[in-house]
Amino acid sequence: MSYLKQYIEPTKKMFNHLGYRLDYLDSRLKELDKYYDKHYQNRKELTREISDEWIYSIKTKSRYVISERISTIKYLGIYLNSIGISAYIPDYSIRLGPHKVISLFDDDQLVRFFRGADNIKPHIRSPNREYIIPIIFRLIYTCGLRNSEACHIKMEDIDLKNGTISIYHSKGNKDRTVYMSESMKELCIRFNDAYSGIILNREYFFQPSYDKTRLTKHNIDDFFDKVLELTLLNREFSIKPTVHGLRHLFAVNSMRKCLDEGESFENWIKYLSQYMGHKSVNETMYYLHLVEMLVPEYREKMSAITEGIGVSYEED
Repeated sequence: MSYLKQYIEPTKKMFNHLGYRLDYLDSRLKELDKYYDKHYQNRKELTREISDEWIYSIKTKSRYVISERISTIKYLGIYLNSIGISAYIPDYSIRLGPHKVISLFDDDQLVRFFRGADNIKPHIRSPNREYIIPIIFRLIYTCGLRNSEACHIKMEDIDLKNGTISIYHSKGNKDRTVYMSESMKELCIRFNDAYSGIILNREYFFQPSYDKTRLTKHNIDDFFDKVLELTLLNREFSIKPTVHGLRHLFAVNSMRKCLDEGESFENWIKYLSQYMGHKSVNETMYYLHLVEMLVPEYREKMSAITEGIGVSYEED
């Protein structure tokens, strides 16, 4: 039995408890254990020399495999250090692919976007869009919804008394409950009071007409582009913003709030992951990259959080 074997289960338990979904960790730790047992039976330490030797001691040059091995050493090193055992933690990672460039509104642009949404004019080919657009985009932003989730909200799914929205069968076939802010709840109440007199007994909260009961993702994308054109925001970006960017912006601004108010990052990231319907905390950690990229003054705080941790920069 190698020196490391006793630490395999505690390492897995620690990161599972933190909400990480690391499907590869068990098999990679076992590989490392076998490597120690074969080559370093008498060594009772995790050093850079041994770690690098194991990481690259494979015939395959797959970046994914190498990345998993680097992360395995990171997680094991973090655990060992947490219990007072000095161990090597890699300070590098393998980029699996280029980051997708995302255009997000700054605070002023966001205000202009919503002012534009409030000034959308009626159109015969898009019935009742002047009522729907101001509310649906605010709901997507303030609740971090996916485009498709906003389209599928039924009347029975939204509780205007308690300010909750039930999301069913979303990405990954997950269900969750989303909580609206008090101001968003009041906007939805006012919208519902007025719109219920326009479309009687509607099935969907944002039902555009009697003939068309539900909006599609394409409809929402088209609405978004109309607002960009109206406000001339489409001229301010080399890469056009998208509806999904409002969800990204919700996460980024939530993270900024967490940092500004000094909240527990560990508790906050787990809550946000569940709130946004991510399958694991790893998906939510993607937004650390966006905060660093968009708000440079937060870079030092971000580095303190992510130091030694393999962050998965994957867009959901």
